[in-house]
Amino acid sequence: MPQPTVLCYDPVGAAWLAKLPAICAVQGLRLRRLEAGHLDLPLADLAQGAPAGDAPGETPGEPILVLCRLGPGQLDRLLAALRKAGVPRTCLKAILTPTNAGWTLRTLYGELRQERERLG
Repeated sequence: MPQPTVLCYDPVGAAWLAKLPAICAVQGLRLRRLEAGHLDLPLADLAQGAPAGDAPGETPGEPILVLCRLGPGQLDRLLAALRKAGVPRTCLKAILTPTNAGWTLRTLYGELRQERERLG
C-alpha cells in the first residue's frame, strides 16, 4: 500500500511550514515539497513522486497542501496538528480523490480559490 503523503507547495516561505516535516514524521506521513515545475502535473502523479517539469505561466502565490491516502483517523490528527502549529484556516488544503486525481496542481489551486470565494 502506498505511504500516506502530504504534498506541499509553498511559494512564499510561510513560517509555519518549518514545523511540517516534524508533524509528518510523528504521524508517519511522507512529506513531498513541490515547486513551480510541478504545477502542470496531475495530482496522482505528484503523489507517486513525479519529477518537476517546466513552469510556464503565472504561479500561485500562496501555500497549498494536498493530503494523499490518509487512513482512518489520520486526517483528523493531521488537521489538529496543523492548527496547533499555527497553520491559518485560510491555507488551501485538499484531499486527493478519484475526481481530482487527474487535475494539475494549477487546476486544483483555481478550484480551491473559487470555493473559498463562494464560501466568503
